[in-house]
Amino acid sequence: MKVTIVATERTYNRVKQVLLPPCDPNEHFGFGVAGVSRIAGTCNLLLRKFIFADSSCLVKQSGASIRPDPRFVRYVWAVAKKSNSLLIDFHTHPFCDIGVTFSSIDDSSELESFPKAVECLSEGPHASVVLGKNSLDARWFNPTIHTLVPVTAVKILGESLTSIITTSGLQTRSSD
Repeated sequence: MKVTIVATERTYNRVKQVLLPPCDPNEHFGFGVAGVSRIAGTCNLLLRKFIFADSSCLVKQSGASIRPDPRFVRYVWAVAKKSNSLLIDFHTHPFCDIGVTFSSIDDSSELESFPKAVECLSEGPHASVVLGKNSLDARWFNPTIHTLVPVTAVKILGESLTSIITTSGLQTRSSD
């Protein structure tokens, strides 16, 4: 299955603004609540709402890691469950400019948290996005094979449609 994340320009700009504040070396985090559109082997995750985790919603925050408070996670999961939505985790690597990728800490954290989201909410697909200063990467969790699968593009709906190729998408293109 091919998964694409879709957001309005306004929402995407808000996500970037709150997650990448100028001159702030710390990682930041938030959840996207998404609708889903499935068509012939493709799945579009439509970002409907973004919920930012400010410092009161975090257990740990530094330039190299971030951990949301479990109460915040439960709150957002309840919002998603009530609206029959899927989740997109967003966090930053503010130390990275271009070519941002997920860390091994991200890998292990998501392989632990996504199965819980599937159990609580739905099969998904649930996804995650990591933002660098001038790049992003994205992936979704395939519960059937318990694997994180790259998302190759994030589409932004403004006056025109903009397609942002993810770091994984660029790597896929260069290996073809």
